Amino acid sequence: MHLTSTPARLLRGMGCWMLIAALVAVIGCSSEPAPTLPVVIVPPPTATPAPPGTTTQPTDAVVQPSDSPTSTTTATPSTEETQSAPAETPVYPAPPSPLNANDLDFLPDDPTALMYAALDQSVAQVGRKMAYSRNDAFIPVLLEFMRFQQNEEALLTLASFMVRIRDKIPEEEFTIVPDGQGSWDWWQKWLAQHPEVTPPEGYDGWKGQLFSFIDPAMGEFMYDGVPATIRLEEIVWGGVRRDGIPDLRFPPHLSPEEATYLQPGDRVFGVSINGEHRAYPLRVLNAHEMANDIVGGVQFALAY
Repeated sequence: MHLTSTPARLLRGMGCWMLIAALVAVIGCSSEPAPTLPVVIVPPPTATPAPPGTTTQPTDAVVQPSDSPTSTTTATPSTEETQSAPAETPVYPAPPSPLNANDLDFLPDDPTALMYAALDQSVAQVGRKMAYSRNDAFIPVLLEFMRFQQNEEALLTLASFMVRIRDKIPEEEFTIVPDGQGSWDWWQKWLAQHPEVTPPEGYDGWKGQLFSFIDPAMGEFMYDGVPATIRLEEIVWGGVRRDGIPDLRFPPHLSPEEATYLQPGDRVFGVSINGEHRAYPLRVLNAHEMANDIVGGVQFALAY
């Protein structure tokens, strides 16, 4: 189950994705090592010891230990009789708890604390506790991890957590993900249609910290108490580093009569502020994905 990976490993393994946000924001002038997957240590077979005072028959081979789990054992003849001794019971580390363990008491109950626990604990375990709480506030949190997940089984597991929360399914009952509801895209659209579903307190700073696993500079955009007029849970980042795609900054403008390169069917983004109007052709903005400009005396950013 790939969900055992911590977010740091999960996010660092991703490439760059397309930036898919559609918003017009009016702004001011300002622009661990992850733990490895659990390993179950299986004790090697041991021979039954002979009764004290007896000797064993000569063995055909002595097995030499190997550092490689895939290498074969090496056999060397042995003709000496050996005196057996009571075998000591080997001590092996206890295997980790299974990912479907119901004992999640070590995780915090507070929604904000549990949300932050997902940054350094197993997402599978934290997500299960979120699901058992049936608290709608955790749907935006689980959706963030779904965005950066590629494994189909892990996607389905995260979707089942959100279905359990949404449908208030009791802990003792199985969860079945309806057809079509196992993708990030479906749940992102669902969240957009349910403004009453809001994340836990501190989500703004948590989301900035999550994105900073890829680019630390992203923490400068989202932090605790960041002023916002849009839903932060709807902000989607494709993974491009800050300034990785040069934005269009205060471009020169042409009159409609001078813009002879445009065709009648070309799409434009229209902006009107304080009686001043501006059109930004898609064919120009497409290479930049963002424009910074001043219209009607107001500095703004246009992104799509």
